[in-house]
Amino acid sequence: MTVFIRKGDVRDCVLMASSTFLVFLSHSTLTFLAVILRDLGVGDTGIGIIMSAPLVPMLVGMFLSGYLMERFGPLRVVRAGFVMILLAHLSIEVTMTHFTGVFLSRAFHGFGYGIFMPASMVYVKGKLRPERMVHPFGIYASMILLPNIVGPWFMENLYGYMGLRGLFIITAVPSLLGNLLARLPVAGPTPEAREKHIGYWQLLQMAGLRPLILAIFAVGVVYGIVPTIMSLYLKINSIPMVYYFTPFTAALFTGRFVVIRLLDRLPRKALVTAGFVLMGLSHLWLIIFRTPQAAVLAGIVIGLGYSLEYPSLSVWISARFEPEDRGKPVALLNMVFHAGIFITPLIGGLVMDHFALGAYLGFLIILAFAAAAGMGGVREASDTL
Repeated sequence: MTVFIRKGDVRDCVLMASSTFLVFLSHSTLTFLAVILRDLGVGDTGIGIIMSAPLVPMLVGMFLSGYLMERFGPLRVVRAGFVMILLAHLSIEVTMTHFTGVFLSRAFHGFGYGIFMPASMVYVKGKLRPERMVHPFGIYASMILLPNIVGPWFMENLYGYMGLRGLFIITAVPSLLGNLLARLPVAGPTPEAREKHIGYWQLLQMAGLRPLILAIFAVGVVYGIVPTIMSLYLKINSIPMVYYFTPFTAALFTGRFVVIRLLDRLPRKALVTAGFVLMGLSHLWLIIFRTPQAAVLAGIVIGLGYSLEYPSLSVWISARFEPEDRGKPVALLNMVFHAGIFITPLIGGLVMDHFALGAYLGFLIILAFAAAAGMGGVREASDTL
């Protein structure tokens, strides 16, 4: 049985995956932004503030995305988000040397990302059969992270070769191509007006969702150091970016393509618990052994751990709702997840003012293992979708 619902869905999913990869190829180069800011003389707290700038606008964007999908459909919302991400990236070319300016560029980037993220998930899930969704959805979600296999390395070398002038124009080219490609998938009809849609407050009152929402927040916090300030940690310890980010992305992609397919019949609780343990072990290994070889292993382990987490929790939550009601649940999932990600550099920057960045990694290790233990308290009934 095919994983797709209708004829033509495979074409639309391939086009969406390709456009997402291109947009996030540009996005992945911003992982190196913390290093550039330090070279420009920005202090650790300032770096944390700038890297966390997308947080509030992103949450606002995700909140609005649920409503916009109900009005315009998910694909049109995806396209709007892509345009905002492109414009925000280009604007850094002008604002990079001004603290307030680059903060605003990052904030606008976060808003575009927030608009895009839930809508893309709803669009792709709407093309897939619920009983066979985890594996193909995991592959699509990896298109957001796969560019990390080359993006940070490319930015590091391009910055060393040409400096700042033209840097963010050149790195925006893939995003421009992704925006053009996103015009090709079929949008479908505008959703019909309904008398009543499920609300965010109703979702938060559902007891069965609460442990899953807490779990996705913990995933965001533990993983959040990777796309925000891990590049700075590697730089401090004289470890080239490629030793961590390339194995991480390769392992994540392998996990989404192969491992999660093999383990798909296991309870989702088991997959999420294993993911937390692996992410905690990765950070622990990187604290103990601060070498390029350790970075390779740490990248592989966290890539495998994270590959189990996000798609499992995302499908676990969204599959509890009918397709027409998934907009706000998926938006809430992403709001909580990304709040965890972007809180990380803010707290990390404050920690670095008083302690080594390794101290924050220690906190993340404790959180990962505590979350793994906490999954044992999730009711087995929640495993049935």
